[in-house]
Parts: sequence; C-alpha cells; structure tokens
Amino acid sequence: MHGIFLHILADTLGSVAVVISTLLVHFYGWSGFDPLASFFIAVLIFASAIPLVISSAKTLLLTVPADVEYTLRDTLAGVSGLRGVVGYSGPRFWVEDSGVPHEDQLSHGHDGAHDIGEPRVLGVMHVIASRAADVEDFLRSRGMDVVVQVEREW
Repeated sequence: MHGIFLHILADTLGSVAVVISTLLVHFYGWSGFDPLASFFIAVLIFASAIPLVISSAKTLLLTVPADVEYTLRDTLAGVSGLRGVVGYSGPRFWVEDSGVPHEDQLSHGHDGAHDIGEPRVLGVMHVIASRAADVEDFLRSRGMDVVVQVEREW
C-alpha cells in the first residue's frame, strides 16, 4: 500500500507541475518553465522511490526492528538453556506485518483484545538436542512461529 500511495502522490504532483508550467509559459512566454517542471517531476519520482527501495531491501535482508531483535536474542539464550539442548545453528527470523489477523488472533478461547497490526515473528532454525527437548513449545510461548529442525545427538 505504501508503494501505491507514493506512486499516486508523485503522479498527482507531477500533473500539478505540468499545469503550473503550462500556465507560466502561457502568461510569461518563457519556455524554460517546462524543463523546470520536468526536473521537478523527476525529483519527485526519485524521492518517492527511495523509501520504497529501503523498505524492500529491509524485507529482503530479513531485518527486524531493534526491540524484536532484543527479544530474539533473549529467546535464543533461553533455547540454549533448555534441558536437553546442546546447541543451535542457522537461526533465521523475519517479521510478518500484513495487518491481517492470523488464525491465532481470530479465536483462541478468551475475550482479550489483540492489536491486529502487531508484527508476528516467523523463523527457522536447526537445534541439536541430546534428549527430548520441547523447543517448539518454548518458542510458541514467546509468540514466535518457528520451524525447528531437531537433530538428536547420540
């Protein structure tokens, strides 16, 4: 939605610039207003593209906000401290913020209010466990939907 908004905003301001430059050329007779309007439109398109490129890059690089990163570090320390867990490798996490309620928020047995736009942490990791360790329940209790590949150490 952000990209659509920026595109419509740039188109609208570009149209306004064309109308203004046409009026200025008509009343003052100087044809230099047209290239100035074209330059203004190019700057608008470039300026509206920068936030969209930054947002896309953050999504592709799987960056998470600082407060979520702190929670992830704390949670990974908790995974290391679970009985039966020898270690973990390759943790990859990302934030899903679609603004659409997921299944857990729709009905799960109580009347508590939820922030529908609250980001949900998704991820995948490889865990090495010596005994039965319930890593998935631990991560779910922290509000994370993570696929865990468990390797048993013999």
